[in-house]
Amino acid sequence: MSDTGTSLRKALCSSFCAGITVNPVPFGLAISTVFEDGSGDRIGFYAVEDEDGLHLEDDGDYLPHLIASGIDIEKGQRRSLIESVLASAGAHYDADTYEIRTGTISQERLPEMALRFVSALMRIRDVERLNRDFVKSTFKEDALRALVEHFADIARVEERGRLGERYQDFQPDAVVHPHSSGRSTAVYFANGIVPLQEAELLHAEIMGQNDNSSFDVVALLEDFEKIDVLGRRRFQRAQNRGLVMPIFRGDERNAMAAVKRVVGARPVPSEWGIF
Repeated sequence: MSDTGTSLRKALCSSFCAGITVNPVPFGLAISTVFEDGSGDRIGFYAVEDEDGLHLEDDGDYLPHLIASGIDIEKGQRRSLIESVLASAGAHYDADTYEIRTGTISQERLPEMALRFVSALMRIRDVERLNRDFVKSTFKEDALRALVEHFADIARVEERGRLGERYQDFQPDAVVHPHSSGRSTAVYFANGIVPLQEAELLHAEIMGQNDNSSFDVVALLEDFEKIDVLGRRRFQRAQNRGLVMPIFRGDERNAMAAVKRVVGARPVPSEWGIF
């Protein structure tokens, strides 16, 4: 290695090592790193002695912090991300205490595993910093799950269900089929302009043909902010023409109740002249 390379290596090692502190505690070692979280606090962890050797664990505060902030880590993409990142460091989180910890490791592997563990602790911070669009991409799976749970006893929920030959060009996100009386309801998860337009078109087609035996239509909006994304004029037009548009986030139970009221409801009479 050249003199420049040797000097750089020493400087880097000095910089990294100077930022790490290791202090003995009754159950092992408390390790603080040079890396910081979003609030500026250093990311630290513990090397804890157990019967078979050592394991690494965090202070048990981060995942409860996410939950207290309203971030659901128990399902969907966020859970998958957390579990995948932790698994890459041989770690997992305790479902009861939400502490993050590794399995037992030998003392010889401590330096290697410590680097992997702190890397995982840094990477799962991305769950909190996920851009809004990625977080919102859980809307469809959350909405589908809510439909299945809400209609479990009275209807079958078919993901990407078919609407029969007459409406084969339409593809809703879900179709609710009542077990007994009532008509099926096509549900579009309207987190963008395209699904709302498709819901409008299907609604217009059914109303225009005065088709009393087909489907009802619901456009399930994600939240109030989506009204601006969809366009207030478009939202107003769809609402004034009779398209049912409950808003999901923040009031999921009543949004599902709104869908339930539509299932089997009579269509708007064609003499209203809205098309």
